[in-house]
Amino acid sequence: MSDQRFISADAAPRLTSHLRALSLIAPLQRAEDNKGMLHVSAKTAERVDMRYLALAAIELLIDRMGAGGTAGRAELIEYLADLARLQSRNLSDPDATALAEHVFDGLTNARDRRARFKVRLFDPDQPEGVFFEFALLRAEPLPDGTVGYRLTQEAIEIHLSLLAHDPLTATQVSEIIVGEFLKRGLYDHAASAAERTRTNSIRLAEAIRLLMAEARRAILKVMWHEELGPKMEEARSLLDASIMREGAMLAQLSDTAADVTDETDRRHLSRIRTLLLDVQTRHRKLIVVVQKTADEYLHLQADTLKLRPLARLPDLENEILDPLLRAPANFLIENASGVFGAISGTLPPLVLDIAAAVAAFEPDVEEAGVFDPIIEFDDPTVGLELPFDEATITRAEQFARATILATGAITLGELLSRAASDRPDDAAFQRCLFLILEQAIDPRTTDVAGGASILSTRFDAGFVEGTDVRFSRATGGGVHASQ
Repeated sequence: MSDQRFISADAAPRLTSHLRALSLIAPLQRAEDNKGMLHVSAKTAERVDMRYLALAAIELLIDRMGAGGTAGRAELIEYLADLARLQSRNLSDPDATALAEHVFDGLTNARDRRARFKVRLFDPDQPEGVFFEFALLRAEPLPDGTVGYRLTQEAIEIHLSLLAHDPLTATQVSEIIVGEFLKRGLYDHAASAAERTRTNSIRLAEAIRLLMAEARRAILKVMWHEELGPKMEEARSLLDASIMREGAMLAQLSDTAADVTDETDRRHLSRIRTLLLDVQTRHRKLIVVVQKTADEYLHLQADTLKLRPLARLPDLENEILDPLLRAPANFLIENASGVFGAISGTLPPLVLDIAAAVAAFEPDVEEAGVFDPIIEFDDPTVGLELPFDEATITRAEQFARATILATGAITLGELLSRAASDRPDDAAFQRCLFLILEQAIDPRTTDVAGGASILSTRFDAGFVEGTDVRFSRATGGGVHASQ
């Protein structure tokens, strides 16, 4: 006997809501599958997507219902025929009309005399299955005697379920829906929404994993701060909000479970709690990944940028210069010439050709011709005027004289510091004082502590040595002493 494994009804997944969603879109797909049975040109009709026409009809009716109106059959047929011709330029008018009528008949279940669609869905809790009836379009008599068509709730549900959302947004929306169902006591609906939340959390984790995989494949082209950083920051913020929201719902479940006595509701609450705990655990792990991704990615990118192709020449710094710095001094002295030659290469011998050097600077007499040099002298250049007026010079001299006489001996740096402290905003005064003190170093100038300074005289301070100059009252010679 072969071993057989049996799955109990309690362990079977509850997918009735998923089957219901598939049943709603089945008429749209059936219109696409059966278009080959129409008496139209097969080649031109092949390019027409009947599912697009069915969704376009739903979209048109949503627009009409938003304005409080309806759409008649003739209007729908004409609109869908125009869209069919847009998809296939060679489609004839009769064929376009036939395709449009085929879509309309599929939406209204014309093959069953426009009755409601009826399907049987498997449900582990119902041995005989669950029968589901629905309609997509509903006819409504109008005051003018005509008939208008509206969408049913199931058709609007199709439109909403097919809207694409990014994983972050879908996760947030599904969690909010779970919370709203719990507040209203709709525990069966909350369980279905919690299953969608778990699916969206798995989708979100996979999306982030694929995003990082794409970035690692183009590690040198993708910049973190411009491309990945904003996405990861958004994911971190939304994951923080999700973890707090899930914690609040789990706390609400703990408070609610004690008051619920119905066995079915208690089973739904247990299922919701299990799903939310799974989602919260996944989100906690995911937010750690998001927070660590920035450092890991930047380190990976930095390591990749450091990679260099192998070169024929050695690395001078790491392979030659660094070992030489660690070598003994006697080795370097003996081999300095050879090491220098190995690093710099062979140099040609230096040859000094005096005749060639002189000839390079002498003009060619045959080409330039013989001429007598004419030497002219220009008028002497007028000396530059000092940028200080007499009042500024006088104030600077008086300040220097008074400070030197008061202190007896003071260095240049200390004297300038006092001037900067006394007159912090007078830049011209400080510059003038500095020039006076520098000229006082030259023996040709007068004693700065006794007589006037000669600012127009150029001084030569090359004979001064040390780091600063000390000024004092002259006792019979100069006015400076080096330190």
